[in-house]
Amino acid sequence: MLQSVDSSSRACSRAAVVVFAGAQFGTIVSMPLSGLLSEYGFSGGWPSIFYVFGAVGIVWGVAYFLTVHECPEEHPSISSEERHYIVSSVWGSAGVSSPRVPWTSIAKSVPFWAILIAHMGQNYGYETLMTELPTFMKQILHFDIKKNGTLSALPYLAMWIFSIIASVIADWMIFSERFNHTQARKIINSIGQYGPALCLIAASYSSHDADLTVALLTVGVGLNGAVFSGFKVNHLDISPRFAGILMSFTNCLANVAGLLAPVTAGYIIHDRPTQAAWREVFLISSGVYIVCASLYALCGSGTRQSWDDPATDEQPPKKDEEQARSSVIAYYRPSS
Repeated sequence: MLQSVDSSSRACSRAAVVVFAGAQFGTIVSMPLSGLLSEYGFSGGWPSIFYVFGAVGIVWGVAYFLTVHECPEEHPSISSEERHYIVSSVWGSAGVSSPRVPWTSIAKSVPFWAILIAHMGQNYGYETLMTELPTFMKQILHFDIKKNGTLSALPYLAMWIFSIIASVIADWMIFSERFNHTQARKIINSIGQYGPALCLIAASYSSHDADLTVALLTVGVGLNGAVFSGFKVNHLDISPRFAGILMSFTNCLANVAGLLAPVTAGYIIHDRPTQAAWREVFLISSGVYIVCASLYALCGSGTRQSWDDPATDEQPPKKDEEQARSSVIAYYRPSS
């Protein structure tokens, strides 16, 4: 997806959010449905959750393999104008080429590391809420399983809605020329990470009031949707041609960080599911959010980096049209 979004487009943030926010929409549907299936489903209730979502995954997988293609050059139905627009948006006026990935320059790039750190902090905080929120609502707020599923989905509905709003604001900030890319990304990302941190701190002290706690968590997770127009689309700003490669690295390491969240929460609340223990879980997540957001605000950039300048590429020998087509396909096809 990142390889086919034009970073100079007036709808860059919105185009990215259409894809990224799909995860939240899935959560909105799955959490209340899981609550209903666990109580009324077949095979004893809770096993039906795995059967239903497993079947949905198979159907989606078949549809994906039938409709998705390696690259614009291989797509059978798009027009030549659309194909040219996508390729030129990524590769520029120089046309298609297969430049070497500047691994050393990427490893030394401070803006890349800023995105990576922000991504790791995001996944840690998000996975804490994603995996532990239903347990918190059951243990501390004492919601039954049906109500738990519905209320657990409410924050993600807020996140989905606000992510769309934030993307419109981000694109307006940039293309109204009141803010440059760097300023817009940092401001929007700060809302998306400082906001949840403050709400988690407040929620850790408000569990005596269930309605207030749910409201705080809903607002916090909702504000978190701004990150889609912050660091998550920032890969495209700093390197349109290598955005997919950058995303693969930050997403991989961020998921590793995300794995630590439920492990840490489980260790803290094991054998003591108390308000004090949950406060520790929330405060740790808040601290991670604040540190990572601060580092991004200090070191992030929305400027295309010098190591992704097509003008500095070594010019390959002149190729005919068929060879150029092959180079595009080879670039987009993942290695085995």
